[in-house]
Amino acid sequence: MWNALNQDNKNQYKLLMTNFASLSEAFAQKSSGENMIIAPIINSKFQEASFKKAFNATIEDIGNSSYDASVKLSDGSKYIIGIKSFGVKSGFQKIAQFKKDSQQDEWGAIIERIKKRNQNGSSDEDVDDYLELANNIAVLRNKRISSSKGQLQGFDFDSEVEAVYHVLMPSGAISKNQQNDEPYILVGETAYNSIDIDYLKIIGPTSPRMLQNFQFTDGKHLYQYNSADSQLLMSFKGHTGNGSSNEDIGIEKWPVNYVEDPFKLFANLNSETTTTFSDNVIQSVTFMIKIERRSGFNAWYGAPKSKLTVESVKYRQVVELAKKCKKLPSDWLSIFKKVALEDFKSNNDKILREQLRDYLINCLDPNSELFEHTTTALWRNYKTPYEVYIPLPNSKKFHDKYPDFFVKNGGLLNGKTLVSSKNNRTFKMEFLPSEEKMQMFINQDNGKAIQSLNSQFIFGKWVLKKVFQLKDRELLTTDTLDDLGINAITFTKYDDNRPLSMKFTYVDSNNLPKDLWK
Repeated sequence: MWNALNQDNKNQYKLLMTNFASLSEAFAQKSSGENMIIAPIINSKFQEASFKKAFNATIEDIGNSSYDASVKLSDGSKYIIGIKSFGVKSGFQKIAQFKKDSQQDEWGAIIERIKKRNQNGSSDEDVDDYLELANNIAVLRNKRISSSKGQLQGFDFDSEVEAVYHVLMPSGAISKNQQNDEPYILVGETAYNSIDIDYLKIIGPTSPRMLQNFQFTDGKHLYQYNSADSQLLMSFKGHTGNGSSNEDIGIEKWPVNYVEDPFKLFANLNSETTTTFSDNVIQSVTFMIKIERRSGFNAWYGAPKSKLTVESVKYRQVVELAKKCKKLPSDWLSIFKKVALEDFKSNNDKILREQLRDYLINCLDPNSELFEHTTTALWRNYKTPYEVYIPLPNSKKFHDKYPDFFVKNGGLLNGKTLVSSKNNRTFKMEFLPSEEKMQMFINQDNGKAIQSLNSQFIFGKWVLKKVFQLKDRELLTTDTLDDLGINAITFTKYDDNRPLSMKFTYVDSNNLPKDLWK
């Protein structure tokens, strides 16, 4: 990726980072003695902000996101990027965390089996248990990477997205007696691969006393799992993790010259003329993703919008075919009639209906005519289960407060009913980070739904299969969102003629965003 980036942009990024590092002596502890030149300091948040500014990148600050930024180049190339900074001589680096997953999937029980055997992690049983853990880690890690790629790919599933780690590695402290040595920042880059599950190999525990921490490889990278915080770490020593030094991935070196008196510079900052930077954001709002069993992102799972009757063509087609079929269980037709015609009002009743519905189709050959007619009669959309809408929690309160947020007067309500015509509730929305655009509109009672105007199944297929990594006819659950590190959606309005944007994000309950809608 680095070689494909615009040189002027790279120069701007270099200037920002080396200028920041030139102030390192203002932040350093002097305990190392006056005879030492300190190591350059890199602030990770400043690094991300500088990368965004220099390369017009989209920065993703999501709790369990697989990446930190995305970039689209002028030739159409797309990259997702893990931005890292660590010393040239540093060891394994954290790349992911699975705390909630490890708890709910009882990874600790596997670790306890290994510790109880107390065979230094070398027995066949130990290796099998480590391999089970490595496989669990790989599945979750790969889902997150695939979801990140899907969001950058957008609706065009054939567009390629390359994933890389971009690394800045400051040199270590230097003795002033070594007159030829100067502080520097080394730019590094290495592949950001999914874990190849077919080639997992256990290296073993990190030490006989720490059987809960182990290393494994897939032939592409060397990984380490630390059980205490459920952290996945990776070696950056060479492109496979087996090199001699982090310098093996270096591609460019930047010398750093320290400011002689950084404190004087800070003391006079207010006297300098500065230019205010604007991101052109007028307003943003973050909604927690509301999971409902038969609506929202699971709208496809509901019953048909039109209730069947004994006179319905769809009903009669199924009954006639079922009477001719000799292989059906004796209760099949009576259960079909119950599911098709009876009212299921409470949530428990509806779940029973869904269980009976699953029983009916599990009795059928998926290639049979009866299967096709049954699924058509009993599902809202079985063949193309991509009918979804974006649910807005507490939508009436939101539209009453911000009726013009999505489009002027689009959220005006008379009771539960939207006042404006469909055309006047329609607006263009840009999906980040792909920057693809689609016509959307506000819909349903209390304006609780944002739906795509003309491409509902294209939008739904992208959201369900690429963003949420679901199989066809698989319900979205909170567990799925936890696995992916996604639990919210942010909408943003701008004042520079850009359309309103939407991106999937993560809300940390201990650090709520200011624009969170409650």
